[in-house]
Amino acid sequence: MHPPSHPHQYPDVASRAGRVGVALATLLALALLAGCGLRTETPPPVEPSPDAIEQVRGRTVADAQALAADARALSATAAEPVARVLADVASFSDQHAEQAGGTYVSGLPTPTTSPSTAAVVPDVPTFLADLAAATTTSLTDADAVEDGTLARLVASIATSRAELTARLAKAAGLPAPAVEPADEDATPAPTATEPATPAPSPSVALPASSLDALALAHDQAGFGFEVIAAKLSGDQRATARAAASSNRSESERWARASGSDGTPRDPRRASYALPAGLDDPSVAVALGRTLESAVADAYAHAVATAPAGERVPLISGLRAATTAAATWGATPVPFPGLPEQVQKPTT
Repeated sequence: MHPPSHPHQYPDVASRAGRVGVALATLLALALLAGCGLRTETPPPVEPSPDAIEQVRGRTVADAQALAADARALSATAAEPVARVLADVASFSDQHAEQAGGTYVSGLPTPTTSPSTAAVVPDVPTFLADLAAATTTSLTDADAVEDGTLARLVASIATSRAELTARLAKAAGLPAPAVEPADEDATPAPTATEPATPAPSPSVALPASSLDALALAHDQAGFGFEVIAAKLSGDQRATARAAASSNRSESERWARASGSDGTPRDPRRASYALPAGLDDPSVAVALGRTLESAVADAYAHAVATAPAGERVPLISGLRAATTAAATWGATPVPFPGLPEQVQKPTT
């Protein structure tokens, strides 16, 4: 006897198999689409927002590149002595941009932009104002940025820009724009060509070692200029005497700020070794340059150790020492106070 037939069994199995096949095909198609990168829910990558430190670095680079481009364009029609200063602005600004890290490249695609109109070349007064504005920006950034190493570099760049601003104004016969540190209430460091007036010890949050280094650098300069004054005559003697008085006074201020004044850890000495041949005026003048440059180096180092917002007196000291070195014939360099940099002086 044959078992009873079930005429509806096979159609049901076939139907279920068909439905499963369609589902599997659909899942396979979706998997293939996903593997082909057609996931519309994923947004394209975006460039990260720069933090405060990167903004300072990028701003320093952008200003340097703009100054270099404008200086070169302007120098094409400039006469001497303006052309010589513009050449230094271009060369120094190239080095500033390089040492600050150059233009940041994220690696992401850049949007296509339409061609822009040709850049307008500024005249000398306008460029002088731009140079002064960039100087003020870098002075502000050097005081405010949290990274001490970057602050030291930007302070040096600001000092270089300030020197270039003064030189360009003099060459063009224009009034020199004022460029000051961000903290206008700070007492600027006295210049080495003027007698210092008594002042309270600076309230700068610095390690004692940095304060002592400033006291030592100024004291050594004071001693050296006392000897230089004895070797020179006329205006040079008067300038050396003023420099000796200023440096001795500043040394005392920093030693009091450190707390080392009159203690066994006071780094200052009764005398310092000086080069031979100081009876030759050229050797004495060269020593003056060396002494003020050493003071500038000490201030630049102190900038790196000071907290943000406390650097204005130190930046002012770097600028004053750089200016003082120039009065003794120091050649302008792109990085005042940074002896480790390969200095490419003006020609």
